[in-house]
Amino acid sequence: MFYYLRFLEEFWGPFRLFEYSTVRAAAAALIALAVGAFCAPRLKNWLQKMVQPERGEELMGELVNKRKVPTMGGLIIFVSVIAGTVLGAKPNAYVYAVLVVYAGMSLVGFIDDLLKVAMKNSDGVSEKAKWCGLTLAAGAGFAILFSDANAMRSVCELWIPFFKEPLFAAAAPGIAPIIATNAVPAVILIAFAFAFFWIVCVGASNAVNLTDGLDGLAAGCVIPNAGVFAVVAYLAGNSIWSSYLHIAYIPGAGELAIFCVSLVAGTLVFLWYNADPAEIYMGDVGALGIGGGIGAVAVLSGQPLLLLFSGFVFVVEALSVMLQRGYYKSSGGKRIFLMAPLHHHYQRKGLANTKIVVRMWIISLALAVFALMTLKLR
Repeated sequence: MFYYLRFLEEFWGPFRLFEYSTVRAAAAALIALAVGAFCAPRLKNWLQKMVQPERGEELMGELVNKRKVPTMGGLIIFVSVIAGTVLGAKPNAYVYAVLVVYAGMSLVGFIDDLLKVAMKNSDGVSEKAKWCGLTLAAGAGFAILFSDANAMRSVCELWIPFFKEPLFAAAAPGIAPIIATNAVPAVILIAFAFAFFWIVCVGASNAVNLTDGLDGLAAGCVIPNAGVFAVVAYLAGNSIWSSYLHIAYIPGAGELAIFCVSLVAGTLVFLWYNADPAEIYMGDVGALGIGGGIGAVAVLSGQPLLLLFSGFVFVVEALSVMLQRGYYKSSGGKRIFLMAPLHHHYQRKGLANTKIVVRMWIISLALAVFALMTLKLR
């Protein structure tokens, strides 16, 4: 919305600055911080009425006193991100697609949290229904890209770290005209593109959700990841920088940086209340939406595989659960880890929660720097 203030330049010269995405990103971050800071205590007090038992009690078996900590704190992040993005970003297919994925997956998480907390249904949304909801959110976001031929062409390209050219790319004339003729190769390409989009978005969504098990852990790891893709999206949307770094040039993708900085700002506000000892938990409404949003940005900014580096903590947490379940079933009840996800394994070994969290923050920050370095190492 701020973008349109540039047309009022004749009334006040500084309005022309809103043409630049960097200025609007800074404004969006400040707005997200302000909205989050305003809403956080009010949401916390409202959610306090719907509390859940202290999670650590069941995991460790050592806590005597229960802390009545509200969940669904991801709503703080949600209102911050929506406010910052809607006001700061220039509307285009990329922004709409990411917002739809983020909002859709947040809605799935909200319903799950609401059933668990307000309706006292410990199972929440069934696993099948949750997967269907996440798939619908990813599908709706992908469908929006059909309105823009350039967006469809970019999402059908696969760039991998350390290489100057994409592994494969769509035909130069664009995808939309080919689809109209029902050409089989194009349809297959679109199908594979959606499958990949789904894997990244839904996979990242579940990975962040699994990581959300200790006070401040998921939030602290989200911040460097969102920061990385704020930079990546900006560079991909800039013809000069993308040419210099030999990465995909995606006109309009730079607006996704505004979503990312809004996410950073909103998560910082949430972390203010979520740091150990937490006053509020993120809940599925936060974790599912954040993971899906970051995954969508990773794909639409042309560097989806970079998420394996910057989001390595999330990847390992998810893999630990998959390995634990698979080995448990195949071995007749044996376990690889004392408990999964991985952070609970270290809890069982007696490592202090704060030490686990801070070490994973450090790993995430280091890998975020490495992920940015790969943009130059081509």
